[in-house]
Amino acid sequence: MRTGVVVLVAVVLLLVTGQRALAWHDERAQVTDGRDAVAAASAEVEGLIDISSATSDADMEELLAGATAGFRTELEGQADRLQQALTENAVKASGDVVSAGLVKLAGDRATVIVAAAGSVQNKQTKAAEPRNYRLTVDLQRVKGDWLVSGLEFVA
Repeated sequence: MRTGVVVLVAVVLLLVTGQRALAWHDERAQVTDGRDAVAAASAEVEGLIDISSATSDADMEELLAGATAGFRTELEGQADRLQQALTENAVKASGDVVSAGLVKLAGDRATVIVAAAGSVQNKQTKAAEPRNYRLTVDLQRVKGDWLVSGLEFVA
């Protein structure tokens, strides 16, 4: 009888240990997914606020590379008009992400809030003017990469 109790306790301990190991693994994967989604959103926002007339072709390619097929189509539809405006106004922009945080993570979808600060100079300004940006960035994991599926400037 005593041997049976010891075996039963050992089996229960193994089951609990296995369950905790799986839970730990899932939690670590979720933390990694969240960190990767925030990094992808931050990179896309920096690419957007750094876009300038001198580098607009390369900047636009980077933005397109970080977008899902649907959002890429939207960006491509606006790219010529945006690049023309950048060139006509001799826009020089720069900026950095100040803060970013994960709002939602569900499977292969994430939402990230990004705060960024930068400056913009164009033909109408004598010096670069400061700018602050707040964006909500929606992402989708595609073939292991987090890509932007939508973004919105928020107040």
